[in-house]
Amino acid sequence: MPIGDREPGRAAGAGTEPGSQTSIWDLPERGARGPKPRHGRTAVAAAAVRIADAEGLSALTMRRVAGELGMATMSLYNYVPAKDHLTQLMIDHLAGEYAYPPELPADLRSGAADLARQARDIARRHPWLPELLHRPVPPGPNGLRYLDYFLGLLAGSPLDTGAKLEVIAMISGFATMYGGMQAALASQRAGSGASAEEQAAAQTQAFARAAASGRYPNLTAALTTAGPARGEDDIFESCIQRLTDAVGPAAHQDR
Repeated sequence: MPIGDREPGRAAGAGTEPGSQTSIWDLPERGARGPKPRHGRTAVAAAAVRIADAEGLSALTMRRVAGELGMATMSLYNYVPAKDHLTQLMIDHLAGEYAYPPELPADLRSGAADLARQARDIARRHPWLPELLHRPVPPGPNGLRYLDYFLGLLAGSPLDTGAKLEVIAMISGFATMYGGMQAALASQRAGSGASAEEQAAAQTQAFARAAASGRYPNLTAALTTAGPARGEDDIFESCIQRLTDAVGPAAHQDR
């Protein structure tokens, strides 16, 4: 992610302390001395998200974010000491787009499916998000709220804590990846003029050619019982159903 550019003359390593593994949430938002900052972390994150939404991650640099906020690049490092801190802010900013009901739903599966749909839709709106999630980052307040809510859904599950975290990772990771894929396909359709049906037909034809080659007997057998064609959203719902079924009985059925 190209967000580590520096002003001319900035010392090598400057803007990378206290270290890329440090959570920005463990650092004070402002120093004890000096004037009150013109911007907060929320504004920095929102500016970075606007740039990425409009032009993609390749356009996202510290210089661009500083310009969006009307400040010098050097000044931005007072808000974001290291380039990875900007990633942390952006991810947590998007985690703030989740909406939660006032009370936990009675059924685990419906609650988990709702979170999955929201994760998919967030990735559709911000298709660069999956690229930022290629490695873990320290969670911020919005991410922790998401985790806390999902753990509440799983409170009645017989799974231990490690298994619950695995379930959360599988569901949220799949949903985010799927949303990013849908956004990429939609962008491709917009550029080529192809329809969703034409895209699906091209994939089906590729499978048919592979099966006809005789080199893939299991694929050939599977295609003979493929069933009716399904749309992208139907496939998503089916996958989420299978993932939530693996959790076990509804956690809050008896509440």
